[in-house]
Amino acid sequence: MDRSKLDHLIKAVRDRRPRTNAELSDWVHAFTGLSIPQRPVCRGHSAPFTMFAEQVLKRPPLALWHGPRGSGKSFLSALDTHLASRFNVRHDTNILGGSRAQSEQIYRALRTVVHDAGGPLGSDRDAVRSLLKTEATYVNGSGVSILAASPTSVRGPHVASLKLDEVDEIDPDIRESALGMAMDLRGVKASVLMTSTWHRPSGPMASLVEQAHEGAFPIHTYCIFEVLERCPTSRSGKKLEKCPSCPLMPWCHEDRDQDPWGRPKAKRSSGHYGIDALIQKVRGVSPRTFASDYLCRGPKIDGLWFKEFDEANVSETAEFDPSLPVYVAVDSGVFTGAVVFQIVRGWQWADPPEPTRVHILADYLSEGRTAEACAMDLRELLDRHCGSAPRFVSTDSAGGARNPVGPTVISEYERCGLVGSSGIQAWPKYAGCVQEGLNLVEGLVRSADGSARLLIHPRCTRLIAAMQNYARARRAGQWMDYPADPQHPWEDLVDALRGGLATALPDGGRESMPMRRAHANRVF
Repeated sequence: MDRSKLDHLIKAVRDRRPRTNAELSDWVHAFTGLSIPQRPVCRGHSAPFTMFAEQVLKRPPLALWHGPRGSGKSFLSALDTHLASRFNVRHDTNILGGSRAQSEQIYRALRTVVHDAGGPLGSDRDAVRSLLKTEATYVNGSGVSILAASPTSVRGPHVASLKLDEVDEIDPDIRESALGMAMDLRGVKASVLMTSTWHRPSGPMASLVEQAHEGAFPIHTYCIFEVLERCPTSRSGKKLEKCPSCPLMPWCHEDRDQDPWGRPKAKRSSGHYGIDALIQKVRGVSPRTFASDYLCRGPKIDGLWFKEFDEANVSETAEFDPSLPVYVAVDSGVFTGAVVFQIVRGWQWADPPEPTRVHILADYLSEGRTAEACAMDLRELLDRHCGSAPRFVSTDSAGGARNPVGPTVISEYERCGLVGSSGIQAWPKYAGCVQEGLNLVEGLVRSADGSARLLIHPRCTRLIAAMQNYARARRAGQWMDYPADPQHPWEDLVDALRGGLATALPDGGRESMPMRRAHANRVF
């Protein structure tokens, strides 16, 4: 067959709308090179291809995908957007996320599908006329646009398709307004697809999941094992004898007895997510975060924040190391709390990898004392425990606010000599900083692989009590995913800890990777 006839045949196949699951799978593989997992791994979960095919071929009026972080939800939503656009004339799609960056996730995935992807029969980029930063135009007149998460933007023209990405982060009022944009147009049924992880105990996803389980609309749940790469024999051993050394084993082997051949989950999966990447998550996040964000078991609700904190986090090994700098974090106020800690950096290339650890060697708590008195107390404490080691001091930025009756707290600290090698640093302050700081502490208390990376010296009795008693807020009979306020004196010590760690560990405590070295004459 000559080249022109072959091109004509390929174009005919590309322009033929898939009508069945098999035709859809063949089309996606032929023109994108993707093989979407078609079998669920965990009991009660959906296969990614099953939910994708239902969305493309049946176009339900409203559907919810509950999946793990980084698993390809946005990518599959983008692929559905592309297919709907290229097979329907003048078909418009709007994309809305909880933030501009989230809205752009699907759009970036669309760019990957159109421009970067390609399969055995080539790509489908010819279907798109232009792909700009915020909108795409198809040859047949279809269009895709990004919306800002604002009340004004979601009251625009009607569209046939609406994508709500990370719906757990979208304000419910904005979501409800956006739903009014979806409308049957030119013989195509309106369809709204909502995708998200679920980690907020009382966030939008909680009510959406409840509605879906009551039959209001279809819901598909899948976890990281549905998209995990197949575990090779070189990693597990022929008879799984190497599995006990893998941090994923507790979850991977939990239902082996239900498989006819006794295979763990990673031996049944066939996705794209790297096993090494998942192991990194297990070592870096708390069990609660791993269960909700990657295993999709819903948010864990508990009155105590650090429920994994136990005797494994209290050790005399958290003693002063003269070879390491000292970090001092102070939360000032009626109660002034402070923690003194050192960071023992891990090495990712060690075998096994060495985790970064935090050793807390002293704490301080006072009530009703002046900033000057607290500063002098802390200086004496540091001199007693840490000698002349380099010091880095941080505090709440509110300590620099103007005080109508006297000097600011920070200026008093500076006057009394409570300053570090780089002065006094302010803790990071932005929307969600408290939540992220507490998640960092929680992950250090106990990572999902069971390791305790935060050690407190037994003499820090007040901080130990704070870790054991720090609680979540409770509203309408439910535990919230933010702390109770106030809960003195526990919050003054925990606030100092989370603020100091957020300043000292902007990378979240990930293991360091040594720089490769080369001789100077090989640089150029």
